[in-house]
Amino acid sequence: MRILKIENIGSDCYKITTESAEFFLRAQYLRFVREEELCEDADFLESREDDLLFAGFAFAAEKKAVSYLERCEQCRAGLQKKLLQKNFEKTAVNAALDYLERRNFLSDERFARAWLNSHRIAKPQGRARLSAELSSRGIGRATSENALREFFEENSEEELCLRALKKRAREKKSGEKLVAALRRDGFSYKTIRTVMAEFEEYVLNSSTEESASREAQ
Repeated sequence: MRILKIENIGSDCYKITTESAEFFLRAQYLRFVREEELCEDADFLESREDDLLFAGFAFAAEKKAVSYLERCEQCRAGLQKKLLQKNFEKTAVNAALDYLERRNFLSDERFARAWLNSHRIAKPQGRARLSAELSSRGIGRATSENALREFFEENSEEELCLRALKKRAREKKSGEKLVAALRRDGFSYKTIRTVMAEFEEYVLNSSTEESASREAQ
């Protein structure tokens, strides 16, 4: 690789022009070459071709990762999978994700909170199911537990269970099948019993009031 020109294009980012192509890199991704050496001896840099190319691949992976992050919050495991599917090399991907985490552009904690809040609207589920869902997305146990603690400080699990119960009731589930469905949704037997008792009382009271209203007419 014959280097024709190296330009600093801002901060620690550089444009490398060779006889056959040009590419960009971030100096932080260099493993053996120091940033101050980038503008020194071209022959020396050409002998460090592998390091320059690695930094270029990591920078390209970073840019692709940022394009995903601009759309919505991502978790590290999910973002890594997407980048590998785009044929980025794993060590370059990990270097890019490490950099984004250090800069707080990528955060599993932030992703977990955002995912729980958005998921609450579409699918009311209990702590056990939500914990399993976060785990399946590569969220670590401590991060998951912290996010769930914050989530249930602001959201009543019984209220979520009631929403799930009404949804399952519309699906014509009742009795043991209803309980089994709510258990799959991640609610404990205790929560289910409490909510079912309250719901049955609500239905009974509503029915009584409706009958009284008809009689009064």
